[in-house]
Amino acid sequence: RYNSVFTSVKLHFEKWLARDMLISNLAIVMTWLEGMGWFDYLCSSHVIYPRLVKVFYANLESSTTCFANSFVLGNPISITPDLIAETLGIPNAGITHFNDIGKTEALGICLEQPNVNPLMNVTSSNLPIATRIILLLVTNTFLPREGSHTLPSERDLKFVACVKNGTLINLPYLIVNHLLSRPNHTPYPMLLSRIFESLNLDIPDDEQSVKPSHKQLVNKAEL
Repeated sequence: RYNSVFTSVKLHFEKWLARDMLISNLAIVMTWLEGMGWFDYLCSSHVIYPRLVKVFYANLESSTTCFANSFVLGNPISITPDLIAETLGIPNAGITHFNDIGKTEALGICLEQPNVNPLMNVTSSNLPIATRIILLLVTNTFLPREGSHTLPSERDLKFVACVKNGTLINLPYLIVNHLLSRPNHTPYPMLLSRIFESLNLDIPDDEQSVKPSHKQLVNKAEL
């Protein structure tokens, strides 16, 4: 029994990355993110107001335009791509959809292979390390979702491909549309809390607030 335990630990350790390999891949990721103008945003932090975030989503109005309208503490809130760009300090420019990018092209860029089978099922483990890191940012931060993050959607792959080849993506536009998609969870709690404060809402002193967990942050100094 003990031999089995130690063998499994050894196998697990053999999957660890060498330090220099991890550093080199993080350097690549930083270059891609800086090229998109998103790196400083990813390294920023802000207190979260959980109840106010839930109130925002509970009052979120349906919309056919790129405006996320709601009410928080009796105040009308209208979140637009311009507001998000200004709040986060990121560009409000670039493509707003991925229709012009073929799935095969995206697969080739993500896998870094010239010839790929467009019908192949890709998991995160198939991707190069730096590409896998970008995919995690897409599914956890940029367009967060619940469920498995190991099976990228076609949109995920196209998003990652654009980041890798330097095609500018209008992230503020995509964020607003993701807000309006009414996901079952409540994404962007830190962003929304930051917007609430920037709009000078009269947030009570005893309003529940929490600091973001380490999983929600990218530490610039450590990178």
